[in-house]
Amino acid sequence: MSIEQNNGKSTPFAGVVVWYNPTEKEVENIKSYLDFVQHLYVVDNSAGNNLSLLSELTRDSDKVEYIPNLDNLGIATALNKGCERALEQGYNWILTMDQDSSFDRAEMTKFIDAFETKKLEDPTIAVFTPLTNEYQPEGYASRVITSGNLLSLIAYKQIGGFDDTLFIDEVDHDLCYKLTQLKYTIYTFSNVHMEHKIGDGKSHPFLYPRRLYVMHHGAIRKYYIIRNRFLIRDRFPSFTNDYAKFNLILLLGVIFFEKQKLLKLRYMLRGYCDYKKNRLGRMR
Repeated sequence: MSIEQNNGKSTPFAGVVVWYNPTEKEVENIKSYLDFVQHLYVVDNSAGNNLSLLSELTRDSDKVEYIPNLDNLGIATALNKGCERALEQGYNWILTMDQDSSFDRAEMTKFIDAFETKKLEDPTIAVFTPLTNEYQPEGYASRVITSGNLLSLIAYKQIGGFDDTLFIDEVDHDLCYKLTQLKYTIYTFSNVHMEHKIGDGKSHPFLYPRRLYVMHHGAIRKYYIIRNRFLIRDRFPSFTNDYAKFNLILLLGVIFFEKQKLLKLRYMLRGYCDYKKNRLGRMR
């Protein structure tokens, strides 16, 4: 599948960041990449209105558009709102960001330069992503996280966007697998680094000399991880052969290293039961 190019000119792109109970720190993260996007949609899943946090950025410019949901509608719905606004305003590419992600200015400049070159070399690439951990090699990838991506909105439309029914977890991988099915590709630049915090993960010694990386997510998050992993495994069996291993690591982490073990195990079981019942969307 090929994506329309921009005749070698600098590509204009919008940005979307999803907020949930933000602080001034999240505003500082926005400042790290705001100069590089033509328009930024701040989609807020908080119960309250946080427009006042953006007063410095909106005082003399209409570059930042605040979209309050006044409820937690999930990461997929929030991302879709930003992407749809970008499409309405004529953009073909969008930068998708988590609220806790940021770029050094030099890294963002490298990212855009690499993006401009590579998209001309290979018009099948629908997602360009920076390095977010030390395990990502340079080149084509099967799946990446959402934050830091430059996403083709042409491809986004063709696959129907992010899946609202997932709410959170596997939203990013679902998008990647759908793109791959349509013969699009995903590319990682290993020389471009983005600052990104992934939960409260820790590496624990386990069966020496091995170590087990444990995410230490809360119980509700465990619910979504289990429910959606089983669901995505059914949707995309050829892409998810390693999901059984991931679930085993998750289970071992809870049993041996995490707090609130029984509560988390109960929510994981609930997630599995809701998967079997095809009960999707927000946990209820």
